Amino acid sequence: MRRVLFALVLLAGLAQAGTGAVRLRLPGGWVQGYAEADVLVFKGLPYAHADRWRAPQRVDAWPGVLRAQRPGPICPQKGSITVRLGRLAGRYLPPASEDCLNLNVWVPAQDPPAGGWPVMVFVHGGSFTGGSGSEPIYDGARLARRGVVVVTFNYRLGPFGFLALPELARRDPHGSTGNYGLLDQIAAFAWVRRQIAGFGGNPRNVTAFGESAGAMALCTLLASPLARGAFDRAVLESGGCNYVYTPEEAYARARRFSEQVGCALDDLACWRALPPEELVALVPSETDFEKVPFKPVLDGYVLEEPPERALAAGRAARVPLFVGTTADEYRLDATAPDDPAKSTWAGVEALIRSKEGSRAAEVIRHYRARFDSALDAYYAYMGERILICPTYRAGRLAARWAPVYGYRFEYQSPLWPELGSMHGMELPFVFDTRTTWPFWAFFATADVQEQSDGLARAVQQAWTAFARGGAPRAGWAPAPRLGGGWLLGFDRRWGWRADDWDARCALWGAGEPIPNR
Repeated sequence: MRRVLFALVLLAGLAQAGTGAVRLRLPGGWVQGYAEADVLVFKGLPYAHADRWRAPQRVDAWPGVLRAQRPGPICPQKGSITVRLGRLAGRYLPPASEDCLNLNVWVPAQDPPAGGWPVMVFVHGGSFTGGSGSEPIYDGARLARRGVVVVTFNYRLGPFGFLALPELARRDPHGSTGNYGLLDQIAAFAWVRRQIAGFGGNPRNVTAFGESAGAMALCTLLASPLARGAFDRAVLESGGCNYVYTPEEAYARARRFSEQVGCALDDLACWRALPPEELVALVPSETDFEKVPFKPVLDGYVLEEPPERALAAGRAARVPLFVGTTADEYRLDATAPDDPAKSTWAGVEALIRSKEGSRAAEVIRHYRARFDSALDAYYAYMGERILICPTYRAGRLAARWAPVYGYRFEYQSPLWPELGSMHGMELPFVFDTRTTWPFWAFFATADVQEQSDGLARAVQQAWTAFARGGAPRAGWAPAPRLGGGWLLGFDRRWGWRADDWDARCALWGAGEPIPNR
C-alpha cells in the first residue's frame, strides 16, 4: 500500500508542478524537488535552526510548499579543497550563513520496496573546520541509482561548531559546551528517522557513512548517549575515535583563540557580536589533527567518556561497522618532497622526537627498519599515527561487541601517481563523482575511464550491500571480518588482501584504547 501511495503522490506532483518538478508530502508538509534522469532530488531542506553557541532547534513543519531545488547555505568556513575545486569546475555552491543546518536527499525514481529503500546518510570531512554536504564530490545521484536513499547535510564548523567556553558551560542547563557540531549531526539523524519515510526510505534501516573528520565524528557519536539509536550501522572512512579534547585542553585552546579574537573568555556579548567572517578568518588551516583547534569535547553531556574507552568496555553503540583507509593517507602533503624537515632522515627524526618524547627512539627504530627513504617513512609515520591506526583501532575495539568488516583503498591517481592512494581518494568512487575533479575530465583516457568505472561499481556495491544487510561485498568477494587476517581491497582489481594492520599499528595500540591526550 505504501508503494502505491508513493507512486500516486509522485505522479500527482509531476502533473501539478510541471515536467522535471516533483512534489512529495512529508510529515512536515509539502516539498518540491526535481527529477534528474531516474533520481528524484531535494536540496536545501532545513532540519534545524542554528543560533550561535546554542543547541539546534528542530524543524518539523513549514507552511505552504517548501522549494527544495537548490542547496541551502553552507556553514561559515575558510573553504575546503573540494569547495574550491567545485567552484573552479563551475558548480553552483551557495553562500555561507550561520543558519546553515540543511540537508539534501536523492531518491530512486521508482516504487520503493516493501518497507522502503535503505537509507545512507553521509557526514562530510574537513578537519571540523570546512566542508559542506553540497559539495559536488558528494552528489548522491549515482549512489541512489544503486537502490538507496542518500542524504548529505551541513553541520556547524570551527568556532561555531566546536568552541568550548567556560561561560557557555556555566549557563548551559547541562553544563555542556563545545559540541554544537555534534548536536547538529544528532539532529540531522533524528530528522531522517522522522521524515525519510515520506521519500520512500526505510527509517528503520539507516546507515551512516563519513570520511576523515566525518568518520571521526561518527566514531565519537557511537559513544554519545544522546546519539544512541541514531543509525543502525556505520562506515568509517579514514577516521577513528581518539580525536576529542578534554575540557582542560579545549579551554586552553579557547584561551589562545580569545587572545586572537580580542574577547575575554567570559564576555559572551563580545563573542556573540563578532561578525562570522572575522571569526572564520582567525581559524588556522592544519592537516595535523593534533593542531586542529576545534574538535569534539568530553563535556559530560554529549560525551561522558573518551570514545575509545566506551568502545573497549562495550558502552558504545553495538552496531555493525565497515572501517578502512586509503593505502597512502598522508601523501596529500604535496610539499613534503621539497621540505628537508620531511624528506631527510635528520628532519624526520627531529619531527618524531618533537612528537613522541620518551618513545622517540623506539618509533625511529621502527620506521628506520621499514623504510630506506626518509620521505616514505615520513608519509607512513604521519598517516599511520593520525589516520590509519586510529581507524583500525576503533574497528578492533568495536569488534569485541558487534560485526566489523575491514577494507583498504589502494587505487592511485592516474594523473599524479606520486600521491599514491592519498587521503580521500575513495570518495569520488563511493559517490561515482570523478568528473567533479577538474583534472579527470581533461586527462582521463578511455582506458583509465573504463578501468575506474569498474572500480566505482565495486566500491558502490560494497557500500550499498552493507547498507542493505550489514555485510559488504565487492563482486564475488564478501568482506572478511576484521581481525581475521584479511581485508577487502580496492584497486584496479579488487578482492581479499592480507591484513597487515597489526604489524603497522603495533606502536599505536592496534587493539587497545590510547589514553586521551
